[in-house]
Amino acid sequence: MNIFLQFYKNIRWIGQRYSRSEFLSIIGALCLLALTGTVIYSLIEGWSLLDALYATVITITTVGYGDFTPKSPQGRIFAIFFTLIAITIGGYSISTLAAYTIESRSRNIAARFRKQRMNRIKTLQHHFILCGADLLGTRIAEEFYMEKVDYVVIDDNETFIKSTLLYSHPEYFQQKLQTILDFHEADLSRFENLTLPELSEKLNVSYILGDPTDDTNLIQAGIDRAAGLIAARADDRDNLSIVIGARSLANRANNTTLRIMTRANDPSNVRKMYLAGADFVRIPTIMSGMEMASHMLHPEIGNWWYSRVGQGNQRRGMFQQVNVNDRPQWVGKTVAKIHELDQLLILTIKRKGEFISPPEFSLVLQPDDIAIILGRD
Repeated sequence: MNIFLQFYKNIRWIGQRYSRSEFLSIIGALCLLALTGTVIYSLIEGWSLLDALYATVITITTVGYGDFTPKSPQGRIFAIFFTLIAITIGGYSISTLAAYTIESRSRNIAARFRKQRMNRIKTLQHHFILCGADLLGTRIAEEFYMEKVDYVVIDDNETFIKSTLLYSHPEYFQQKLQTILDFHEADLSRFENLTLPELSEKLNVSYILGDPTDDTNLIQAGIDRAAGLIAARADDRDNLSIVIGARSLANRANNTTLRIMTRANDPSNVRKMYLAGADFVRIPTIMSGMEMASHMLHPEIGNWWYSRVGQGNQRRGMFQQVNVNDRPQWVGKTVAKIHELDQLLILTIKRKGEFISPPEFSLVLQPDDIAIILGRD
């Protein structure tokens, strides 16, 4: 009963999905073919209508059990031409219906994955929204994933999103990195053969396949509940549009604590980004250029830095931002004492809007201080 019910649902979906004329043409061709074979076989060979229908169906489906074969010359001549026509029309019709059915199943699976993904997004609170999944977006997503924070990726390029999720997978990233460094091939098909919805479920990372400049996608990503948004598209016009939309939507939803960071490729656009509502504007080329020059001038610093920022457990917790109010045992103690007790290094102290870098060992920590520390996880 379930088989027939599922078949009925598939046929009904096909009728709704495709034009009525196309659907009726396929069904009509099969019915006309079956009717023609049944009637003529019955008249020429003297078979019963049931036997003639049976012979017609096994001919159309190319099963051909051989238990019914025409005996008369007229029947055999008809069978020759009917078989050629039946294989052509019947094969096309059946394969088309099968393809429609498979597509229906694929669409149902995709719809189920999308429903699960959107339901997961609805439960997120104080998460981050990443708009853009090119190489820069991929690196941001890796960091989010390593820090185990909730985030949603928005991009209109499915290939970009899949690549971003793949490189967020620690095992895939490590194996991919080994192939680059050691010049040997590794079988990564068990990761790369996963569909985008399957990969999303495996990593428990949500995404929205759509244009991040569309406010609807920002709303679906939970802009009203998000802690932060990064506009990381390659086009400054896209980033400007995202910033304007995100700030407007956040204000309308009374999400006044939303932090917005954007990428700027042209320094002349930085001021516009701030005026549009961005809290932070970064120019990747400037930062990368400074880093590369520093590594060339001080190679061991560069070697140490890359050994720490590479994806791996040794990097987790390396840099931390600590509000002294959250660690009341630090209040009234010197930097040297905290270093001795907790085995960590305080790199800088932010006090009353100013950074004290590096802090003297005798500096006493006060409430509301923010410490940037280098330590273990």
